[in-house]
Amino acid sequence: MIIKDILTALLSYSSSGDNTVDIIFFISSVTLLLVSAIAMAFLLISNPNIRLRKRPEDRFMFWESVLVFILLSADLICSLTTFFDGKWIDLLYYIVGSTEELCYMLVVLQWLVFVDYSLYRSMDHIRRRYRHAIIPIVIVMTADILQSGVYFVMGDLNGKMLDYMNILQYCKLGVELWYILIAVRLVKNHGKETRTPKFLRIEAFIIPFILSCLFRLYDASFVTLGIILTYGSIRRRDSYLDHDTGFYNREYLDYLGRYRDQKGYKGGSGMIITAKGHGKEIVELLRELKPSDSEVFVLGDDRFLLLSESVRSSAVDMAVRTLTEAAGASEDAFIPEIITAERRSDESAVGFMNRLTSGNA
Repeated sequence: MIIKDILTALLSYSSSGDNTVDIIFFISSVTLLLVSAIAMAFLLISNPNIRLRKRPEDRFMFWESVLVFILLSADLICSLTTFFDGKWIDLLYYIVGSTEELCYMLVVLQWLVFVDYSLYRSMDHIRRRYRHAIIPIVIVMTADILQSGVYFVMGDLNGKMLDYMNILQYCKLGVELWYILIAVRLVKNHGKETRTPKFLRIEAFIIPFILSCLFRLYDASFVTLGIILTYGSIRRRDSYLDHDTGFYNREYLDYLGRYRDQKGYKGGSGMIITAKGHGKEIVELLRELKPSDSEVFVLGDDRFLLLSESVRSSAVDMAVRTLTEAAGASEDAFIPEIITAERRSDESAVGFMNRLTSGNA
């Protein structure tokens, strides 16, 4: 019986029927919620990049942290309402519970966006892919609010209402799983499309997410762990980033050249972009217009390198034309100097990158 009571407490929000078991798991649940909140706070305090939010990925992680804090707070309030009775307490429980479910889905969606940007580093790509991504959440939460309203009016649940609530829970889980499957597909496709080292580890979030589905009592804490581990998995990449722009630095360019030569990768093209006195403007344009199969490197003195997997002249010409037109149409119009080059068949990746950055393209 004790094992059954423990499993009941772990796998659902309901009481196990054993007061001792319920008290132990209540204390452990609240403790983990508080520890999770402290861990998220430490992540924000210890990382000035997230607080300053200069780079897009830091902004994504900042708002992810805000959602996690709301999720943890809602879960804590739901836990505390078990000590009180009354119709208005029930209403509070369902309002906070709905808020928790909403944040749970938004956390997974925001994680997906973070994964996408970490892979492709293109805001244009993000806007096109996720402009309608929130619609499933809106539909499910509308149904959830209606269900909570019906329960508050009726005061009790019949069999059909219980079935409806169970179906709604499966719908929420389905939305979250759909977002995770999109992330898995993105990582798989990115591995086929690009020839760059992989820093991101999506299993750092997926494994805690699975645990959160199995052990509902600790779901918010497991999801928080997944977010922290996801961010931790790409911390090594930070040493290769220019912290003012969020683009890669010269150190990563050298590392990438050695990596591609080691793997035996061929092909590729690049363009050197020089915009004297317009460094900030060209950074914003590159963030918006960078092709998804390319990376941007900061060379200094308002010079940037856009390195692409594509060797098609049409793709390169389109990138040059798009960037030039956008620069000319900006508020402080300017024309950047752009030099393009393709990697020769007998040329090493390191040699090609050295040729580009030395100005001998």
